[in-house]
Amino acid sequence: MKTVIAGLVLAALAATHGFAATAAGKGAKEVLKAGTYTATVAALPCGACPPEVEKALKTFPGIEGVSVSQEQSTVSFKIKKGSSVKVAKLQAALKAASDKMGMGADYSLRDLKRAGP
Repeated sequence: MKTVIAGLVLAALAATHGFAATAAGKGAKEVLKAGTYTATVAALPCGACPPEVEKALKTFPGIEGVSVSQEQSTVSFKIKKGSSVKVAKLQAALKAASDKMGMGADYSLRDLKRAGP
């Protein structure tokens, strides 16, 4: 049993590390312009997580209309016209929030896509 758990933990760490390397690479300089965006959130293990994700996203000027679904592990938000947000700063704020929460929370955004104007 311990071996299985250790294997799962290592797999999770490897997946997180792989994502972090991607975020720190090419996409780290990406800037989100005005529009509506959707993404998958890596891990929302409890009901207290969606409000923490919302809180972290709303700290950015220009972000509004934040919606988080724990059941689907998704987030959507809108960036107001005339505003922009650096993806690296967004990911850093979400990482700080998930580190504070603990319990296996990982608020990293994956598959971030512009959904509309």
